[in-house]
Amino acid sequence: MKTKLLLLIVLLGLKTIAQNEVKHQTEQLSLIKKGDYIGYLTQQDGSGKYEGGLDELTYKLTNFQDYRIQPGAHKEVYMIFGGNPDRPDKYKETMFLPDNEAFPITYVEKVFEGNKEMQDELGFAPRINRLTDGNRLVFLDGRIYVIEDWESKDSYNLVSVMEHQTKKMGGLKKMKEVMRSPKKMKEMQPHETLKKYLDNAYEKQQTVYAQWMKNPKNAAIVENTESIRKLTIDAINKQRADWRNSDAYRRIKERNQSFAQSASQSQVTITNRTGKDIYIYEEGSSNGSRISVNGKGTYNCKKNQYYSFSGNSSAAKSTQISTANQSCGQEKTIQ
Repeated sequence: MKTKLLLLIVLLGLKTIAQNEVKHQTEQLSLIKKGDYIGYLTQQDGSGKYEGGLDELTYKLTNFQDYRIQPGAHKEVYMIFGGNPDRPDKYKETMFLPDNEAFPITYVEKVFEGNKEMQDELGFAPRINRLTDGNRLVFLDGRIYVIEDWESKDSYNLVSVMEHQTKKMGGLKKMKEVMRSPKKMKEMQPHETLKKYLDNAYEKQQTVYAQWMKNPKNAAIVENTESIRKLTIDAINKQRADWRNSDAYRRIKERNQSFAQSASQSQVTITNRTGKDIYIYEEGSSNGSRISVNGKGTYNCKKNQYYSFSGNSSAAKSTQISTANQSCGQEKTIQ
């Protein structure tokens, strides 16, 4: 009995030490560098074996700056996230903010409520958005763990682990890195590493946050942020209600409806359900207009319209899909 009790005390002691050593995410940011990152995919097969692979999109950590709600305590992290590698400058930065005022264990994709005028006058409050709140980052040992579909520390999808690049990989080096990535992931064990961190960090978060909230100044930060969020949303909703109830709004809606009806009388909508890209050719034309898989487009119904799977075809070599003056206002689906 004494042996079991001693073992329990030792285990509890080790758990306490682990929790005391765990760092929150803003502290972990000290090891994260600005610049380009490459993503190692973390998908596993049915037996749990890592399949490997690299994410082909562009990931670049562009900036850190003080968290405007708590300057000096936490950071705002800005990334070009998943941009086209051939056109990285065409993508806007995505902002990530701490998930907790006292002890953040993830950084969440966020924007602030309201426009600049409201923010300058009232202050800042992160928007609650179910579509993006599941997108999160966890910073560990200089790496960035990319999470989607976050619901809790026990329910999320780890997509990739990103590592900083001192210089961009060339094609040959990237091919070699793809080949070695399954072994790299097996050695790294990212799922196990992340789970261990989140388990310890979450438990510490609960303790630290409860203690932090006992300070009236800290509680006031949380209360004020919520008040800013509510007032900003109420103001936006009031503005929306005001202009929707205006005579100008009603006139514009009536005109838009009239314009849409007029347009439908001169157009045919074509939907692509073939499973391949198709090209629409107007009668007499050799310039095709592409419709992607499951996409749709509107075309002149006063002319015969034809489709082909080739972008180098013509109306004369294609299959007719709509007949002039007989398909106006209709939707044609190509199976």
